[in-house]
Amino acid sequence: MIDINNPLIPTMTAIIGTILGAVFGGIIPHYLHEKSIYKAFRKNKLEELYYDINNWINFSFSIPIINFYLVFNKEIDWNEYLDKIIESESVKHTKIFKSEIILNLYFKELIPDFNKLLEAFQNINNFIHNEIKTTYLAGCEILILKPEFDAKVKDITGLVERLKGKIRSVAQRI
Repeated sequence: MIDINNPLIPTMTAIIGTILGAVFGGIIPHYLHEKSIYKAFRKNKLEELYYDINNWINFSFSIPIINFYLVFNKEIDWNEYLDKIIESESVKHTKIFKSEIILNLYFKELIPDFNKLLEAFQNINNFIHNEIKTTYLAGCEILILKPEFDAKVKDITGLVERLKGKIRSVAQRI
């Protein structure tokens, strides 16, 4: 049995109280504050990623694709199309490189969807610069390739929306 008159009891109670006070008064609030800062940081990075992907799609995808429809409609020629592509290249590389860094550092779960999007974008670029260009330069009608081109554009649009949806989903979980 514990003797409550023992002089060590108040000392032990003070020590235990000090330890509990330090844990609940300093360490836990500090931990919660750091966790809150980290969540805000991750949300900020997601917003940055969403913004960069939107810009990449608007400038590096939409501009070349819209302009390529002008080639299909014979409103511009191949050289004018290439001039417009060159104008949009700097935005593409900057935004995609930055997005890859953010994904690899903070959101690895989004990498597979991002890679599918990059692969589809590369696929349509290859289609334009190999099959369509060859047909165009041979003087043949490129409109026969338009249905396949439209399907590839639709695929990329779907992949973009899927990636943006996953980014929103990750943001809601933070």
